[in-house]
Amino acid sequence: MGAHDELENRYTPRFETLLSESGVVVEYRRDRAGIDTGLHLFAREERPTRQGGERPHWRALAGRVWFQLKGIHASTMSADEFHAAKRVPVKVGVEHLRFWFAAPEPVYLVVYVESVDTFVGVDVRELVEREWGPRFYASMRDRSGEVTAHVPTASIMNSERIASLVNHRSMRIDGPAFRERPLGHRMDPLRSVLAYPSKERWVEMVIRILQVHDFREASLHQVGELTVLRGTIAQTLLWQSPAFAEYGYRYLGEVRDEPAPEQVFGDVCVILDGARDRTAFSAKEAAAASELIDTAATNEESVVLFFRGRDLSGTGGLWRCTARGSMANGWSGMWHQIGLEALSFLVLTATLVYLEFAPDLDWDDANYMD
Repeated sequence: MGAHDELENRYTPRFETLLSESGVVVEYRRDRAGIDTGLHLFAREERPTRQGGERPHWRALAGRVWFQLKGIHASTMSADEFHAAKRVPVKVGVEHLRFWFAAPEPVYLVVYVESVDTFVGVDVRELVEREWGPRFYASMRDRSGEVTAHVPTASIMNSERIASLVNHRSMRIDGPAFRERPLGHRMDPLRSVLAYPSKERWVEMVIRILQVHDFREASLHQVGELTVLRGTIAQTLLWQSPAFAEYGYRYLGEVRDEPAPEQVFGDVCVILDGARDRTAFSAKEAAAASELIDTAATNEESVVLFFRGRDLSGTGGLWRCTARGSMANGWSGMWHQIGLEALSFLVLTATLVYLEFAPDLDWDDANYMD
C-alpha cells in the first residue's frame, strides 16, 4: 500500500462520519463512475411526545448529493501555501468532469488538504460554470486525459456546510414531458383541475406563484375577503385555463383544441378573492373593487384577479360583469381572471411549487400524459 492509499484510508472514513451528521451515507461498491460516496439528505425536526415535550426526528428528503474525494499530501501543499492560496488545484479526468456536470443529482468535488487537516469542496456545476462557462462542452469536445480544476480554499466542508446541502433536490425526469419540459409528475397541466383547497392553502399557493414570477410587492391591504396587492411582476406570468381545453379524443391522434394563452408582465394590481361561491359584494368590497379598477386605469396597470372558484363559476361571472362595467366607461387596461383551473395549470407547470404543495392537494380532474 502506497502513501496515497494510506492518506485515502485516513480521510475517507472521516469525511463519511461528517456526512452522517446530516443523513445516511450511500456508497458505491466499486468506483466505476468517478464517485466515492453519497449522502441521502435528511431534515432535522422535532416531534411532540405524549408527555407534552418534544423529541428529535429525522425526516427523509427527496434528495441525494454525491462526492468525489481527492487528497493532497502535506509535502505537496504546506499550511502556509494553503492559507496564501485562493484555490486548490486538482487533476480530474475529462470524462468524469463531463459526467459530474451533467449528472441529474449534484456532485461535489472535495479535496482533503493534509497540512491543515481540512476538507474543501465545491458543487461541480458551479466549478465548471466559473472556470469554463458556456464553452465547457465545446472546450472538452476533443480533449481526453485530465484537466486541472480549482477548488476555493474558502469553501470549507464542515458540519454547517454539509447541513446546508438540504436545499439540493432530486427530481425524476424520465416521465412524459410537457412541451419537452420535464415536470416531475405525469399530470396533464391542460386537463387537470384542483379540488377546492382551504382558503389558507389557496392563498399560500397564489403567493408562491407570484413569488416564483418575481412579484415585487409595493403595497398590501385587506377589504372584506379581498386581499389587494400592488407591485410589479418582473418575470412574465403565462397560463392557459383547462376550463377551455378540449378533453378526450374522437379518434387516435386527433389534434385537440387548446385554450388561448394569457400573460401579464409589469405593473399590476393583484386581487385575491378567497370566497368560494360569491354571489355579491359587500358594500365595502363593491366600493373597493370600483376604486381599484379606476386607479388601475389611471396608472395604466393590468389587473389580475385570483379567485377560489372555478373559472366559469358564479364568482367568475360576477367579477367579469364588474370588469365589463368599468371597460364600458373607457378603461383600456388589461383584466385577467385566474380561477381554480388556471391556477391548476400554473401549479403543475411550476415544478418546485407543485412538489412543495403536492402532499396537501386533492384533484377533481386528474388526467395523465402518456
